[in-house]
Amino acid sequence: MSGGAGLKAAVLAGGPARVTPQLRRALAGADMVMAADGGIVLADALGLLPDLWLGDFDSVTDEQRRRHAGVPRLERPRDKDELDLELAIQAARQRGADELVLAGVFDGRLDQTLAALLIGARLRAEGVAVRLFGGSHECRPLMAGDDAALDLPEGVVFSLLSLEGAAVVDVRGARYQLAGARLPFGVGLGVSNAAAGAEPGAPRVRVRQGLVAVVIEWGETWA
Repeated sequence: MSGGAGLKAAVLAGGPARVTPQLRRALAGADMVMAADGGIVLADALGLLPDLWLGDFDSVTDEQRRRHAGVPRLERPRDKDELDLELAIQAARQRGADELVLAGVFDGRLDQTLAALLIGARLRAEGVAVRLFGGSHECRPLMAGDDAALDLPEGVVFSLLSLEGAAVVDVRGARYQLAGARLPFGVGLGVSNAAAGAEPGAPRVRVRQGLVAVVIEWGETWA
């Protein structure tokens, strides 16, 4: 699920910060850190020093500006066409990142959450490996040809949602096993599956057709 350059970027957004073991593992080994506006708070919580801090800075206090005066900064007007998250993603991509971990993108405003999910889906359709985190939620967009090992503890709930047309998926190592199952757009058919079985990397999700969001509900399971 990665492209050619092999560089991983941590992109930290300004949604409610929650540092979990899953997030720390996903961010491990990141080649660059981009903080989008209020994402500087999550950078602090994670103990990460951003390579670039960018956005319109409408969510940043004067004290945060002073404390992080040494971080390279790229300021953009508040009236613009892109989200601060998109600016940070663009900066990471320009530096060669083809694997992105987007953190702090859920549990805030619904419009921002939905935009982040759709941005992640578009990136995956363009061949970029993407994982999105916020609070106790994780989302992994998958495209046709992806065969992903979710590697979840038994009982962790996950759902599959088609993001375009009718997807066709296989699921192994789960409470509800699927083989060539059709997952239409705009239905709840793929909601509330759960990890089961001892197969390494289980559950595994293979997308034969379409674009699918795998949504993981970590809850209080800190594996």
